[in-house]
Amino acid sequence: MQEVEQVKRLTSYEEIEKLCEAAIRDFFKRKHYTNSRCVDIEGFVTEYLGLPIVYEKIREDDPGRQGFLSDGERPLWVLKSGKRMQVLFPANVIVLDDSLLRPNEIGRKRFTMAHEAGHFILNQHVPAQTHASFHSEFDVEMQYSDEMFREMMSLNETFANRSAGYLLMPSFLIERTLRKYNDGKRVLTYDGYVMPQESKILIKSMADSLGVNYTPCFMRLKELKLLDVHPIEEYLGNRLCLGSLEGM
Repeated sequence: MQEVEQVKRLTSYEEIEKLCEAAIRDFFKRKHYTNSRCVDIEGFVTEYLGLPIVYEKIREDDPGRQGFLSDGERPLWVLKSGKRMQVLFPANVIVLDDSLLRPNEIGRKRFTMAHEAGHFILNQHVPAQTHASFHSEFDVEMQYSDEMFREMMSLNETFANRSAGYLLMPSFLIERTLRKYNDGKRVLTYDGYVMPQESKILIKSMADSLGVNYTPCFMRLKELKLLDVHPIEEYLGNRLCLGSLEGM
């Protein structure tokens, strides 16, 4: 087990990104998706990875748990016929909370699928680390036990979160979407985070096209150095017309 932990710590984000992007390219090639700007993440999970997806009313102690990749050994607390009970799912079954079936939860559902897919890919990449894995939504009002907090902040969860972004937003799709919505030009920002309204609308359009939420799309653009960063003073003076000292 100690050796597995050491191997995981030698695994870089760049390595995971290359692995996830190669898998999506191969999936697109096999499905003949030549011009797609949105990853069919459910098809990727069920057809390419061969993982079944089922929906249940997940009722773990941590109410933020939205997804689960079973290892065939650790049972999952679910609600069935009004009763909370433990159910053991076969190994490599993805269980999603049925709240993600709501129309307004498409972005979270896609991310949770990609997160669990990330766990599976990493399990294959680093053998002998396989164990049941959760995707949890962090709740600032939740009283987490030490064990829950350690699990959420673990290297496994960090890698799975990064993998989800790489699977849903591989660099070639980001660049393709940027060409459609901004002629391939980088997105204007000031100081890296302050954006004029047109930049926010642009990123929202890109996010909708990619099937993700606004913030992950912005962070992926930042990671790929596709933000055109100008000094914040330029925004204050030229856009907001602030800073005039006349009459003082």
